[in-house]
Amino acid sequence: MATSPEPAHTDQIPPTRFGGFEVDLQSGDLSKNGTKNRLQGQPLQLLELLLQHPGQVVTREHIQQRLWPDGTVVEFEHSVNAAVKRLREALGDGADKPTFIETIPRRGYRFIAHVENGALSPSVAAQAHAAPVLPSGPTVELWNKRRVVVTAGVAAFLIVAALATWRVVFARPALTGTDVILLASFVNKTGDPIFDKSLDKALEVKLTESPFLSLLPEADVRRTMGTMRHDPHEPVTQELGIEICKRDGLKAVVVPQIVAFGDKYLITLEAIDARNQKSIALTEAEAETKDKVIAALGKAGSQLRRRLGESLGSLEKYDAPLDLATTSSLEALQAYRTGQTLYRSGKRQESIPFFERAIELDPQFCSAYSMLGSAYHSVGDDQASRKNVAKAFEMKDRRLTQEENFQTSAFYHSAITRNLEKETAVLVLYKQAYPRSAFAHNLLGIVYAQLGRIDEALQEFYWAMDDSPAPSAQHYGNASQTLMILGRFEEAKKLLEQWRQKGSPTPLQIRVRYRIAFFENDAATMERITRETPSNDTMWLDTQKQFAFARGDFSKLRSLSETLVKQQSEAKRMDNVASELAWHAWFESYAGNSALVPKLCRQAEEASQDSAWLAPCALALAVAGDVTQAEALAERNERLLPEDTLNQKTNLPLLRSVIERTRGNRAKAVELLASLSEYEENCWQIPYHRAKAYLAVGENDKAAAELEKLLSHRGWLNREMFAPLAELDLARTYAAQGDRDESRKAYDDFFTTWKDAGPDIPILRQAKAEYKKLTATASVAASASGKKQ
Repeated sequence: MATSPEPAHTDQIPPTRFGGFEVDLQSGDLSKNGTKNRLQGQPLQLLELLLQHPGQVVTREHIQQRLWPDGTVVEFEHSVNAAVKRLREALGDGADKPTFIETIPRRGYRFIAHVENGALSPSVAAQAHAAPVLPSGPTVELWNKRRVVVTAGVAAFLIVAALATWRVVFARPALTGTDVILLASFVNKTGDPIFDKSLDKALEVKLTESPFLSLLPEADVRRTMGTMRHDPHEPVTQELGIEICKRDGLKAVVVPQIVAFGDKYLITLEAIDARNQKSIALTEAEAETKDKVIAALGKAGSQLRRRLGESLGSLEKYDAPLDLATTSSLEALQAYRTGQTLYRSGKRQESIPFFERAIELDPQFCSAYSMLGSAYHSVGDDQASRKNVAKAFEMKDRRLTQEENFQTSAFYHSAITRNLEKETAVLVLYKQAYPRSAFAHNLLGIVYAQLGRIDEALQEFYWAMDDSPAPSAQHYGNASQTLMILGRFEEAKKLLEQWRQKGSPTPLQIRVRYRIAFFENDAATMERITRETPSNDTMWLDTQKQFAFARGDFSKLRSLSETLVKQQSEAKRMDNVASELAWHAWFESYAGNSALVPKLCRQAEEASQDSAWLAPCALALAVAGDVTQAEALAERNERLLPEDTLNQKTNLPLLRSVIERTRGNRAKAVELLASLSEYEENCWQIPYHRAKAYLAVGENDKAAAELEKLLSHRGWLNREMFAPLAELDLARTYAAQGDRDESRKAYDDFFTTWKDAGPDIPILRQAKAEYKKLTATASVAASASGKKQ
């Protein structure tokens, strides 16, 4: 079958007139009777093609080649029909009684109106459309000709159908499983400001719902714009998007646009290859009203995913209706988008009112509840965080995409049930469903670290670092902390330095670097970090409190604790107040200040009845000798936190071991800690209390081994707090073994560590008395040995 000649470039075609219309094929302006509309995308390309061949049949295959030159479209029969339908609607034409576009069954379309200044003269168009004069009745010759024509037509149809099927089945995907794309800002040509910055997030949700696609995160887009000396908050245009793609090695940019035609809205999504700036996929969807724009955007997004290469099976599985997965309220979406922009830029507190406004506008906006829970969590308001996370979890199965469902479920088990086994199961499924998700790997790494599976955690963080669409501060921070726990300080410092060359250090990275400097006795680095860190930062104050205990500086520790209580009280975060008071009681108990412990724990319980925040009080009371109150808290924790993995598998056995040891049931105390080895790399108290239990039953060698293990693992989280306690108990263990020399060395290490400690600390006074007795006994023994000689 002969193909139509290639048309001339648009630049050579003057404005064209037909049937009262005038169209500028360069700008897409379509005018009639003084009313101007804008054609774009496929309808404009189709009109140009038809006007270049007036009166001629333009085949469906020719239309496909023009509209999808790279063969990326599948199901093109439906796509061609949709393009023709949209063009007819723009012209006010009908298929039954066409004025402009005539359907030629099984072949294509013909432009039948009188064309001026077109590619062909009006006479050609008229001749091409003139009806032939048929004979009054069929003749033998005519029947034979018809038979030949029909046979040829059937053969041609079968060939075309075969070619169409081949193109559908074997169409080359526009993207591969390793490509990363960029989402440009929505181009709003409606004149309605409600569409400004409201549709970008919805489209991001639809595209990231796909396990096949990988989008460059918005934070990384903004960071790249900063390196290009652009305002990070300016819209990402097509031209800017292509430049970002080239800088970051991305395959394509998706350019979205919305245009109003009367009361209707047309959404266009076009993927453009960043290397040659050619279109590789284009979809359109029409919304009858403003309220249906988000639903139409969801349909266009699904079509784009298919044309970019996602399988039908994947689309069937991961294709939630967008107006349900987000919201049908444009105002709510606009508030949500603003909140998320603030959240991602680090302004977590400022983002909260916008998420709350989004929920006020649409109480069924599940994603807004989830983000509000995350925002409250990041600013330390855990009570509000858990409330909103629970609400998101309640409605997740009908109001979220599959990926957001995984994320919300994981966060729910992390913040509400604290069931790490269930969280792990969710994240394993998440990783399987979205194998390219660095977020899934990072979350799984965090859970593995909590469970003491440190090597596995490191592998997940490494994967997230290596395969993320762009470098992430969180991945670098988590990996460096894990390396620190493993004692691989040089590797951890190298990662932190690599990130410092990419961006600003995060609070986690700062604390990791400070701890490594402490372990390496690098006073200069510790002083520099202290100067550079805001003195009122909550997490930094908490870190400094831990190091005050490590130095025995209880005056500083108490001052810091009072500051933290005041901060949280002023913010009306009473759960956090309770937690701080409970941890203060914990520190005092280990220092031997038993009289302060009940008072602090009563204050903590007055601040919050939530037993989760009172857990440190239970251990503090047990260490202080108040086993009755400690046991009551233990029973309440077990009853109220039945799924909390670490509470059930580490905290409660540890607490009950201390209670039994205090009661004199020493063998039971040892037995309760026997099965906790798998958690000890994340729970530094286990080896310490196991050593205390061994020491109580006289198994001094085992006690010494546990204490030496704790002291040798310098990178264990919060190990600095137990190091002085371990040094003291190691001195006592050596003394019990009769090894006075090693005992004196261990005492000296303890006194050096606590050289600036206040003299009124009970365990310090006791240690000095023990040391004095040890040295006196050694002097007597040495004197007696000399006399014998």
